[in-house]
Formats: sequence, C-alpha cells, structure tokens
Amino acid sequence: MKVAPTSFVTIDYLIQTEDNEFYPRSGKPEELSFCLGFGLMPPDLEEALIGMAPQDKKKVRLSASQAFGEVDENLIMEIPRADFAPGLEPEPGDVFETRDDEGHPVYFVVREVQPEVVIIDFNHPLAGKEVEFHITLKDVREATPEDIKAYACSCSQCGGGEPHSH
Repeated sequence: MKVAPTSFVTIDYLIQTEDNEFYPRSGKPEELSFCLGFGLMPPDLEEALIGMAPQDKKKVRLSASQAFGEVDENLIMEIPRADFAPGLEPEPGDVFETRDDEGHPVYFVVREVQPEVVIIDFNHPLAGKEVEFHITLKDVREATPEDIKAYACSCSQCGGGEPHSH
C-alpha cells in the first residue's frame, strides 16, 4: 500500500538544520506514527509522503515558513524568576511544559536567565530554520475511525472529528 492523503503512517525521521544540527539531538532517527490531514506535521512534509511505499526513503527540504514557521517575537517574553518553583534553577536551553487557556499542553524554551527575570520562548525550537527531513516509511495503512478520533481536533471552533489546523 502506498501513502494516501488519509493514511496512518509510521516513519523513522531525523531532522537536519541548515546549521548542521540534528533532531533528535542523538543524531539517530526516531519512530513517529500519525494520521495525515490533521495538521500535526508541516503540510509540505505530509504531501511529500504521499505515494511512498514501506521502506522507501526520502529527503525533504523545507524552508522555515514551510516547516516550523518564522520566529514570532511576540512568543518571546520575560517572566519573573520567582514564577519558577523554589529551588529550580532554569538554564538556557531547558524545555518546560505548561498549559494554555484551554488546558492544552504548551512548551517553552528558556532563552536567558537574569537575576530577576527569565526570558522564555514559546516558538518551536526549529522556528526560523530551514530543515531537511530524512524519512524512511516503516508502515502505512488506512486510518481507522479510532485513529481519526485520537487525532481529531476537539476544539469548539470545529466541533471535533474533522481534519483541522489552527
């Protein structure tokens, strides 16, 4: 079976930046499974998967805007150092999880630590960077209703159950 726009896929992936950095940092590919069409992956990457068959390999180069977006300066902010738990010493590069107004997990990276404030960044760590995905398609199948329910958006904007990107 070849990948179609509604497939559930399992891939091994490794991302290489224009600065020759690798994600995962180990430089070893990691496995990832997901439904196409739900905005979980950059659309140009999903499009590049269509037509692939198991064990096919592909390199997909994406500009910053096609991949993880440009850096949004509004997502970089200062917070009081006291907002961190007592005894916790944030360091540049640390990643923390918090919740947005709707209770969804969101992540931020510590950019800089000053005596009274910490500069944090809610941009994706690869925002603003051209990247190349090294992909091996491990498996492909038609998405089941359970797959779709697990990946469908449940926000009030779309009512859930439909491929949707915010």
